[in-house]
Amino acid sequence: MKIAYLIAAHNNYLHLQRLIAALNEKHSAFYVHIDKKYALPDIKGDNIVFIEKRVNVHWSGFSQVRATLNLLDRAMKDENDYFAFLSGVDYPIKCNSYLYDKLKEGGEYIHIQKMGTDPYAPLSRYKYYYFTDYYNRRDKRSGKTQFFLGVQKKLRKLRIRKKIPFQLYTGASWFILSKFCVRYILDEIKKDKKYIQFFRFGFCPDESFFQTIIGNSKFCKNVRGYLTYADWSIDPGPAIIEPYHIPVLKTLTGKFFARKFNDNSAAIIELIDQELRSAEEKIVE
Repeated sequence: MKIAYLIAAHNNYLHLQRLIAALNEKHSAFYVHIDKKYALPDIKGDNIVFIEKRVNVHWSGFSQVRATLNLLDRAMKDENDYFAFLSGVDYPIKCNSYLYDKLKEGGEYIHIQKMGTDPYAPLSRYKYYYFTDYYNRRDKRSGKTQFFLGVQKKLRKLRIRKKIPFQLYTGASWFILSKFCVRYILDEIKKDKKYIQFFRFGFCPDESFFQTIIGNSKFCKNVRGYLTYADWSIDPGPAIIEPYHIPVLKTLTGKFFARKFNDNSAAIIELIDQELRSAEEKIVE
């Protein structure tokens, strides 16, 4: 079984190296998207590809989906069986053989729920128009930001909204999908533009785009849940993983990754390697 790790990153390159080193196996390959605003890191390896088709990523914009699609498209050109999408600040919390054993069971590992079941993912994110790829949402003093925020507010006041052409699903951004599911997604968006047209001007479409395509397909019955842990007990979250998280990580079932970490996470990484990943490693065949 060959796993393609699709990594979205823009900083914390020291940790990115740790992540790749931890996951590196005979049958693994790494495809990395670095936000176009940032320089490429000096990380090399025979199985590491920094994709050329880079995107200027804006948080909560469709650019996040576009970067993921570019990663999937590039990785599908090679012979891979599963495609694991993660951020550059993730890290595995179990030995790698756990993931291989899990994937041998088959299925799609993604968080999917029908729209309306999660109060943190309201319908307003998608039925109204957002233009977050065209301004810096965090720079409230910018004239461009004020202009687009004003346009969004005006459209909502006028009750101008999008028609929803399918059942909407939502969930966490991170996933591990089979080559059959990925092929279906890429084929579907080529032959039917409704998904890109609808989500292009949504808010946080990365938390609904792939879920909606899968949720409206035969692959939905094979969804097994996602394998990434994050601590959302702080605002804004997720929290940086610290030593006090170790007891929690030890009790987790059904999770392989945790996030998030940074370049200063060497101490907690060492603890995870010693206490969580040092169990007898099986040889991955």
